[in-house]
Amino acid sequence: MTKRFAPLVLLLAACSTGASDESPGSFSAGFTGNDGAEFGEVDSEGVPGDGDASTEDGDGDPDSSTGDGDGDSSTGDGDGDGDDTGDGDGDEQVDPCPLICDGKPASSPNTCEKPYVIGRTQAKAGFFYGGSTQAATDNDNGACGPISDPANWDSGRDHFFQIFMVVGDSVTAVQNPAGWNARLKIHDEPECIGNAQVCSTTADPAEILDYVASKTDWHTIVADGQSSGLSDWGDYTLTVNLATAGGIDECGCP
Repeated sequence: MTKRFAPLVLLLAACSTGASDESPGSFSAGFTGNDGAEFGEVDSEGVPGDGDASTEDGDGDPDSSTGDGDGDSSTGDGDGDGDDTGDGDGDEQVDPCPLICDGKPASSPNTCEKPYVIGRTQAKAGFFYGGSTQAATDNDNGACGPISDPANWDSGRDHFFQIFMVVGDSVTAVQNPAGWNARLKIHDEPECIGNAQVCSTTADPAEILDYVASKTDWHTIVADGQSSGLSDWGDYTLTVNLATAGGIDECGCP
C-alpha cells in the first residue's frame, strides 16, 4: 500500500459501488488484526473470524495452521494477495490514485457502468474527445428537474464520462454536436442515472456548462441527445477543463 493511498481509505469509502475493476466506483477496504482473524473474514461455512474452508479460528490458508491467511507460509497476513501485509478480507487492495490521476484513455463511453474515465491530470491540461453516439444506447433519460415535466425528458443516445472532483473544483464542459440536438449533463453521483445537477439549455451549436463540485466524489458528464424522434445522435466533440480551488487532493495529481 503506497503512502498516498492510506488517507484515501476513509475518503473514498462512500465511493464503493461493488462494481468490477473496470469501474471507477469499485474501491473498498477491510481491516483486521495481524492474523486476519479479528473481523472481515468468513470461511466457506459462514464462520466469522476465519478465512479458510474449515472452522479453525485465526486461519486462512489451505491447511490448519494458525496466524496465517494468505495461502502461503508467511505469517501475519489475511488478504490472499501473497504479500506480507494483511487486511483479512481476501481481496487485494487497489490504489485508486492512478485511475483518479491518469484515467483510462482507452476506455469506452458507451455505458454508465463502464464509462470513459477522464484523469484529473488530463482535465487540468484540457481534455478533448471526438466520437459518435450513432451506435450508443439510451441509458439516461432524465435531464435536470422532475421527469414528469416533458421539458426534462431526453431520449437520445448518450455517452458517459467520469472524473473525480474535489470540493471546490470547477469544471467547464463543452459539447459540440454535428447538426443534431444535444443535451449535456453533469451528475454528482457515480451511478449517473437520475436527475442531473446541471444541464444545457441550448441544443446546437456548442453548449458550455460550468459546474463547481460540492462534494469530493466521482462525477459523471453525459453527452446526450434530446429526442429519439429527431434522431438526436451522431458525431460530436467534447472538451473538459478542470480548475482546482485549493481543496485537498489526497492523490496529489500533477
